[in-house]
Amino acid sequence: MNKRLFLLRFIIIFIFLIIGLFLVRVIVLSEDRSMREELLLQARLIEKSLNLEGFPKFSGSEDDLDLLAYKQLKEKFISVRSSYSKCRFIYLLGRHPDGKIFFFLDSEPADSKDYSPPGQIFNEVSNNIRNIFFTANDLVAGPQADRWGAWVSAFTPVLNPQTGKVIAIFGMDIDARTWGWLIFTHSFLTLSFFLSIYLLMVIFLYLQHKTKLENLRLVAAQSALLVSENKYRGLFLNFYDAMMLLEPNSMKFISGNPAMLKIFVIKDEKQLLSLGPGDLSPERQPDGSISIEEAQRKVEMGLRQGYLFFEWRHKRLTGEEFPATVWMSRLDLSGETLIQAIVRDITNQKNIEEENSKYMKELEVFYKISMGREERIIELKKEVDKLKLGLGK
Repeated sequence: MNKRLFLLRFIIIFIFLIIGLFLVRVIVLSEDRSMREELLLQARLIEKSLNLEGFPKFSGSEDDLDLLAYKQLKEKFISVRSSYSKCRFIYLLGRHPDGKIFFFLDSEPADSKDYSPPGQIFNEVSNNIRNIFFTANDLVAGPQADRWGAWVSAFTPVLNPQTGKVIAIFGMDIDARTWGWLIFTHSFLTLSFFLSIYLLMVIFLYLQHKTKLENLRLVAAQSALLVSENKYRGLFLNFYDAMMLLEPNSMKFISGNPAMLKIFVIKDEKQLLSLGPGDLSPERQPDGSISIEEAQRKVEMGLRQGYLFFEWRHKRLTGEEFPATVWMSRLDLSGETLIQAIVRDITNQKNIEEENSKYMKELEVFYKISMGREERIIELKKEVDKLKLGLGK
């Protein structure tokens, strides 16, 4: 089910991305078309404002450089180009009878590396631009590359007022990178809105998926904790040694298993909650230390180290004392730090150790007596041997 839900969300995001990319393309193309129309309108207006009545006198060669009309028109081209910061070049193109396209003039000063002198052949011109000489139609072309770079260009025909024929083409170039940046800036608001919606949707689906995963992990963790608690509870109730939980600040027991109640002769759990380590210990330990102070010290040590093992002299509520081993460990439970202790009554073990010690002492005495008898027998043998030697003399 989780995989199917994840796949469904992925499909939704993918479909939305495809739709978004389609919308982005539509927006960009629409903006590009609008900018091309604006560029073409500018080219038409500039061409009309230049007043090219004397243009038919140009030959399209270096001889034009000496003509006053050429110099005046050149200055106009330079001035107009400088007033359009986005525009890189403006120029006039002509056509030789053999079909070659050439420059009448451009907006570059003569000392510029990009200057095109009158008559320079424009080999990179496309067929669409050539056809303007025959169709007299306006055109926006590009991005297209030539020896000067990559451009988006507007072309509009220059007509002979008497014949109506195309005598030149007015061109206007914008750098392709500038063109792309202009499209981006003009489309930015729309694109930003779409991207924001898309990102919000992705973030929403991600957070929803993450929340679901977290919930699943929490349920799994709670289930594992429940299983663990059940196992611990079973061990706690059925363990044959005394198990207890101690709150270290108050030094009071907060829980104990049935074995603890039995070993210490505690009536019930209510009585257990009123007790602490001092109530289940004699006043002093065998080494003379005060039990309650020593118990506090060992609890602090167990908290620092995480665990501690030692022998302890305990006392049942009936007053009977008995030796025990204590395994103490720190337990962090639900943000609270407790001490868990396991107490094992080692009375039988101590009795066996005492019996063994007593038996070993008896063996030692017997051994010494035996060794003494053996030495006495050896001495008697020596005396007999001396008597035998005396009789022989």
